[in-house]
Amino acid sequence: MTGRPKRIALLGTLFLAQPLAAEPARPAGGQAKLPAEVERYVMRRTSCDHWTGEDAYDEARGRDIAAAVKGLRCDTINVEEMRLRRRYGRDLSVLKALHAGG
Repeated sequence: MTGRPKRIALLGTLFLAQPLAAEPARPAGGQAKLPAEVERYVMRRTSCDHWTGEDAYDEARGRDIAAAVKGLRCDTINVEEMRLRRRYGRDLSVLKALHAGG
């Protein structure tokens, strides 16, 4: 698989892998999970860090990287982090996850 179908498949996989639950669930240990939007942010941050660190060794690879970065909206990732820090500023587990992800 090369070119556009490969990029579409990759982006589809990234978006489908995001959690769909709107409310946090409680795992067996009793501790609340991170809010879904924080989990999505951490996954997106990790993907953005990966793609922006990739080497565009040829034109096609450069296009693949650019498409992934655009699809993930990596240009807005820092604004998203600031918004989450303001919203969950008193939740130490969220702040820890944001620090580890950023």
